[in-house]
Amino acid sequence: MTQEITLTLDNNLIQRAERLAVKQSISVRQMLSDVLARAIVQLDAAQYEQAKRAAFKEMEQGFHLGGVPASRESLYER
Repeated sequence: MTQEITLTLDNNLIQRAERLAVKQSISVRQMLSDVLARAIVQLDAAQYEQAKRAAFKEMEQGFHLGGVPASRESLYER
């Protein structure tokens, strides 16, 4: 599904975008769509990496779940 939006841009920017789009044999609409999609993918990847680093840091520190550690002897009682 697609939806139309309206942008207000500087005339100079529009002209430069049109020239760049022509060189790439695509429309300005497609060029803007591609740029926006790449920016979102990069942002998502950066947020994922940040969350992954935070999770690994927590795993390295460990979690205190309460209680007392079991002694070796109690673990191996028969």
